[in-house]
Amino acid sequence: MDKCISCECNLLVSGTEYVIEKALKPYKGYSSYSTIFEYAMCMPCAGKMRNLISAHSMKNINQYFSQNFDPNRTRRKLLENENSDVENWLNRCIVKDIIIGDLSECQVYAQCSGEQMLLGHFPYMVSGVALDEVVDLLSQETLDDLDKFKNEFVDGPSEFQDLLQSGPKVFF
Repeated sequence: MDKCISCECNLLVSGTEYVIEKALKPYKGYSSYSTIFEYAMCMPCAGKMRNLISAHSMKNINQYFSQNFDPNRTRRKLLENENSDVENWLNRCIVKDIIIGDLSECQVYAQCSGEQMLLGHFPYMVSGVALDEVVDLLSQETLDDLDKFKNEFVDGPSEFQDLLQSGPKVFF
């Protein structure tokens, strides 16, 4: 991924910060998965997208994460152990603590600068279970805006179109 999905700016220029979102379908009992969709978005475009989330939805999202997620616990443990193996950052849902092998769907997120992935609050994985709980907290206005984005920019393999219609949700 070398261009922003929205504005098509070159993301690999040194100092250009962006996020990557990738939806996966893990196969239980195997260490493999299928990619449902993936995209990269520059930080200015990601900021514009976040501004589409209604104040009511943002309040609900913030409350959900404050009750269900300690952002420092896992990151502190990984950073203290100087563990830069990305697999260790992505093998458990940051909210539900479910291992990726036990999931039917999940989404991974990374923050990058140029050609480098940044370690800190990113990367992380969120299970479909947690994403569904968050989506249930969103206003209809926010859901409509996220669906417009998904329909305009995100296209996955044909065998996952039913899954894309009901989930996973584009959420950054």
